Amino acid sequence: MSQRLWKFLTSLKLTVVLLLLSTLLVFLGTLAQVHEGLWEAQERWFKSYLVFRRAGDAWWVPPVFTGGYTLGFSLLINLLAAHIKRFQFTWKKVGIHLTHAGIVLLLVGQLVTDMFSRESFMRFDLGEGQTLAYSEAHRDVELVVAAEPGADGREKVVSFAGKAVKRKLLLQGSDLPFEIRVSDFAENCEVLSHASVKEAATQLLTALGTLESKYGSAEALPIEAQRAMENEGRAAIWAEALKAVGELDKDIVAAAKRVAADSAREGKLRAELKTRFKAQMLGAFQRIPPMQLANERMRAMRYVGREISEGRTIQPDALPAAAPQGSGQKAIVTAQPEVRGMDQQNTPFAKVELLQKGVSLGVWVVSPWLNMQDVSVDGHVFKIGMRNERYYQPFSLKLVKTTHEVYPGTDIPKNFQSRMLLENVAKGETREVDISMNNPLRYGGLTFYQHQMGRTEPTGGKGTSVLQVVRNPGWLTPYLGCAVVSLGMLWQFLFHLVGFLSKPRTPKIGGGNPVKA
Repeated sequence: MSQRLWKFLTSLKLTVVLLLLSTLLVFLGTLAQVHEGLWEAQERWFKSYLVFRRAGDAWWVPPVFTGGYTLGFSLLINLLAAHIKRFQFTWKKVGIHLTHAGIVLLLVGQLVTDMFSRESFMRFDLGEGQTLAYSEAHRDVELVVAAEPGADGREKVVSFAGKAVKRKLLLQGSDLPFEIRVSDFAENCEVLSHASVKEAATQLLTALGTLESKYGSAEALPIEAQRAMENEGRAAIWAEALKAVGELDKDIVAAAKRVAADSAREGKLRAELKTRFKAQMLGAFQRIPPMQLANERMRAMRYVGREISEGRTIQPDALPAAAPQGSGQKAIVTAQPEVRGMDQQNTPFAKVELLQKGVSLGVWVVSPWLNMQDVSVDGHVFKIGMRNERYYQPFSLKLVKTTHEVYPGTDIPKNFQSRMLLENVAKGETREVDISMNNPLRYGGLTFYQHQMGRTEPTGGKGTSVLQVVRNPGWLTPYLGCAVVSLGMLWQFLFHLVGFLSKPRTPKIGGGNPVKA
């Protein structure tokens, strides 16, 4: 290593620059959370080596900036290099060495946490009595193929990581008699059954037909104007339409009578009314509150309203199929913009083609929105689908009882608690444990937190529970790092204090100069 490079790595100026860049990164990353959401900002700014400006970014995002990993590694290298250069093993320096070691532990611990920690969820959505031996990722998905159960009653499952599906790789498994080719993929989608779309389309098309007939003649205008007086919103639309044909009279009934008698204007008024009421109707279909979009019927209404407003034809009896095989034959799959909010979740989809010796067996569409689909190959039935990535454990948890308490007169949680039956056959362990808001379960290198609670039915039903499962192999390093830094600072303080107190005092006579021996 050249002297110039070594001098650069051990430079105090480099330390100051890295600390300034770290401060700026924290500021920009925190500001980015407003536009990108907490999860996306963390991934982009702090769990990366470089941050590049992209389309749609705020004006303050630089063309390129150092990411959290780059600054973390740089600070670690700078600290170690400076420590090696200036290392002197004396009692006077022990405190400084301990402090540096503690800071190194903190940096390494944060790196280990970022790279190896994992958050997942155990969803007991079937209610009390359900047993799970796996947790599910919140955002990552996997493509799975399950074979028929063997003699032992267990089914063999082959899974492919979501990253491989996203890259549209040719997927092969030694236990599969076919290959899987991904022809299409989207990070987020919406899946609607033909039945729900047909219902929504029939409803909207009927309403549009009624609108067309309602304003089909000049004679109907005064009657409809009179009816519109009963509704403030409809009256406002009538006033706007009348204004478009030159009528400014606030009495819309009188104005409608005048226009109806004028053959030159009545056709234009009817066209204006149809256009405005149609826009209002289509807008209502698309402006459905987010809370109601959990209902497929509401999502279907939004889809139909968007299709018609953009000029596309909806034929309820001839809806397009997402795929020629499986569930896709009776479903519509539409790609959606990616969501980045902390409380939002992307639901991807993929179109996959099964190949056996180069011959296509058909095309299926898979998504967490859809159930596992049967695929028959060589007389054997396989199930194929996409689901949230699963992490299996050598033990199981059974939801025994849920306790859901709030403070009287409010919705503020008072006590959310799940009683679980923990079973580990390999260790011969069976016991009940309680997991509550401030009382997690730590077992098998995992920490289980109480995350959500609910019921299988809006009123009544079984209690449901969702546990957050955290795996963090570096969870001890922050505590050890802080302890070592504190010990180093205490040692340094006490060493100098003892040295100061142990110095001999020179006696003075009166207020004069000290007497020399």
